Amino acid sequence: MSSYSNICFYGGGAWGQALAITLASLGHKSTLIVSDKIRETDINNHLSKRFPQTKLSPLIKASVDKNQIIQQCDLIFITTESKRVLDVINQIALLSDKNIHVIITSKGFATNKGETFIEVVESDFPKMTLSILTGPTFADEIANNQPAAAVIANKDIEKANSICNLFHNSNLRLYPSNDPQGVSIAGAVKNIIAIGAGIIEGLGLGDNAKAALITRGISETSELIKKAGGIYTSAFGLAGIGDMSLTCSGPHSRNMAYGMKIVNNNNEPPKELVEGLNAIHATIALSEKLDIELPIMTSIKKILNREANIDEIIKKLLSRPIKNEFN
Repeated sequence: MSSYSNICFYGGGAWGQALAITLASLGHKSTLIVSDKIRETDINNHLSKRFPQTKLSPLIKASVDKNQIIQQCDLIFITTESKRVLDVINQIALLSDKNIHVIITSKGFATNKGETFIEVVESDFPKMTLSILTGPTFADEIANNQPAAAVIANKDIEKANSICNLFHNSNLRLYPSNDPQGVSIAGAVKNIIAIGAGIIEGLGLGDNAKAALITRGISETSELIKKAGGIYTSAFGLAGIGDMSLTCSGPHSRNMAYGMKIVNNNNEPPKELVEGLNAIHATIALSEKLDIELPIMTSIKKILNREANIDEIIKKLLSRPIKNEFN
């Protein structure tokens, strides 16, 4: 039996629906907080415009009444874009006097200064229980009951274990972690590296170059995590190399597609917004604060800001002073 009696998802999009579908397969009820009556009606009639081939379980409900739902629930997944997460956390803090377990599934930083959501919550909402759910997962595959693995992180490992138990025996296998700081950083910066992978793909530079980008990207990630107070080995797990490999692997990834569009658009970044754009400025700000050199991510920032030609940046990276791989 689950230790949670009222589960809800703040956000009725692809990821919220996918996780609700997974929980329903285990017999768990949940409510999706949605922003419009049309989506509320569709979901309550078991219809999903995001997954039209899937008939939603009667265990999945939807509501536009966020106030009532938040006040009732004891477990809430925030499945919005990362830029909306802090607003949602503020709403939860105002609407509920219970110690709700909040799980963030969005991958990004809380502020442009490179603060993570766990840092902001610990500072501003010390009574709130916060976990981070992250890893190599595409929503449509989760909704289609295809197997996947992810990590759930909370400083209190028993809290993380409670969510692992909630999803146990489903298609989504969760691994507990006590490093919310590290997995948060890994989940944010992998989107930056994915833009770089798209640029490599667009230029036709080959698989060798992409493998080098991912490997050195993980090296930079581990160093950033360590200096930011996380556990550096999180970079080598599902939140790090697992998610980065997936996000750099093909057209499913919006960030990789964005990088390819830069090349196809004569090195001009498209007008659309992707999570990697939000993450790059925060990551560089954090690296400057911690006095860490991040050659790959800094180079991607220069491309996005049109500070240098792509060919020039590649030459500079290849001509950097020789150093030990793990120093």
